[in-house]
Amino acid sequence: MQLLLLSKNGEREWVPMDMICFVSHTPKGPQFVTKGGASYHYPQTMEQVALVFGPFGYERLDRNVVVNMAAAVCYNPVERNVYFDDSAGSGGGLYATVSGANVDKVKRLMIREQEEVTYCTSAA
Repeated sequence: MQLLLLSKNGEREWVPMDMICFVSHTPKGPQFVTKGGASYHYPQTMEQVALVFGPFGYERLDRNVVVNMAAAVCYNPVERNVYFDDSAGSGGGLYATVSGANVDKVKRLMIREQEEVTYCTSAA
């Protein structure tokens, strides 16, 4: 098994579990140290999370949200939420917020019918 961690330089690296000698506590979270003395850490900021998960289809849609775009099924432009099920029209469901600057990343999830937007009836 391998862990996707960040190197000291902030680059993504797959680190084999059997190469990790120990994990120590630091003020910035756990530090993973390998047999060769290299150290790695988990992503701590949303920028780092986006860096690590971005190649796997995740997008940063808001300051505090990184979304698996393959799991998102619809977008409500009034509330600026992306939903992971078809519940947006009913006011429920699992959702994440979308900042105005990132609306273009989710426009494909909107359904348009005769100049009106129909929310989340079946965008997938």
